[in-house]
Amino acid sequence: MANKEILLFHPRTFHEKNYRNFWIPYSILSLGSEVQKNGFDVFLFDNNLESIEKNQFPTLLSKFKNPLFVGVSSMIGHQIHEGLQFAEVAKDIFPKTKIVWGGAAPTMLAHDFINSPLVDIIVKGQGEKTIVELAKALESRKALGNIKGLLYKNRKKTIKSPEREILSKDTFALYNYNLIPTERYLRNDEHINSRVLNHVSSQGCPFGCGFCSEVSLYHRNWVAESTERIIKEISVLVENYNANGIKFYDANFFVNKSRVLSFAQKVLEKGWRIRWAASAHPKNLLSFSKEELNIIKKSGCSRILIGAESGNDEELEYIKKNITTDDVIRVAEMLKQIEIHGSFTIIVGYPGFPEDNIKKTLDFGEKIAKIASIHEVKAHVYTPYPGTPLYNQAIQYGFVPPKTLDEWSNYDYYEVQTPWLRNNLNDIINQYNKKYCPYVL
Repeated sequence: MANKEILLFHPRTFHEKNYRNFWIPYSILSLGSEVQKNGFDVFLFDNNLESIEKNQFPTLLSKFKNPLFVGVSSMIGHQIHEGLQFAEVAKDIFPKTKIVWGGAAPTMLAHDFINSPLVDIIVKGQGEKTIVELAKALESRKALGNIKGLLYKNRKKTIKSPEREILSKDTFALYNYNLIPTERYLRNDEHINSRVLNHVSSQGCPFGCGFCSEVSLYHRNWVAESTERIIKEISVLVENYNANGIKFYDANFFVNKSRVLSFAQKVLEKGWRIRWAASAHPKNLLSFSKEELNIIKKSGCSRILIGAESGNDEELEYIKKNITTDDVIRVAEMLKQIEIHGSFTIIVGYPGFPEDNIKKTLDFGEKIAKIASIHEVKAHVYTPYPGTPLYNQAIQYGFVPPKTLDEWSNYDYYEVQTPWLRNNLNDIINQYNKKYCPYVL
């Protein structure tokens, strides 16, 4: 009988050092739920939760007998390093088992990853259907050639299959929260509530912001759960785990106005006494009337994360943000009126712009913060990401991309990575964030 065991590993997110909380790792939970639905025995391991070191990996892996494959999910940054450590131990213990990588880092850096001896197969982009087809092919020892969305090694050749289309999230299995110790992810969040769990209800974003990895990963596509699906998922978190807060980790929750309003109405009909938070593009928020925003507020929306991105209109045009600074101020005023906490992000150091623009953007952030005491502003340094619209421009202005996976594992978007910015900007940004965004520190 073929082995049906699959192990999915989520390395620690050390690079999120400016945030207090880690959350449910939906990157592996979504895949795990899908392969289990299709008859495989899946085991999820989130090292944010367990914090075990490399010398303890053999003990973890010894519980398995030649798994069908070992999967590693990784973003660009420190997750790569620990993921490679885990893959090295897995290769040593199970030399015939395929090591499969997925997530943002191997999708954007596919050729860097596939050249590593610790990578056999890469699942690119949205992986739920791909990983099921892969599991079935490996189980039956069939060729992988007909599976979309892969980059893999076949003897001495590297083979890239056709890209997989992005599918509606309603086509995937419901999240199986029994695969993880869900109650251990409950968090107190003063801008949401005392028992908060996260949820991901959509992927991608239709906007083309020049710095954003979502553009590289999903090519301006946006796929989302229906309102009915969101309510079904949230019901589990509220009723089974007594969550009184939901933090949506969508890149842009507010893309579809009718979906947002329908969700808010359903929450009110359910009589849930919850609070929730989500991300929005300013353009989307400006399409809501005051009455519609009040419905959202009444349903429990307490915090909205908004990408303001710059205090300079010429930069906003350059990055194709599709807004002006006046638009951002209007959003801040709107949220003040209905008493929803606005968490605004700004970015400094875009390629090709004078250093004076940094101060203008920081001053603009201060202006936003002064509109309402409930608002916060967090500053970031522009960091080039492969496949994003500004990446090649950054190279033209002297940015030298990392050349190895080890170098990419040290790539930290909270630190200056470009040659046109001074290193002391890190200290300036850190002090700024302590003043205007103490919440997330």
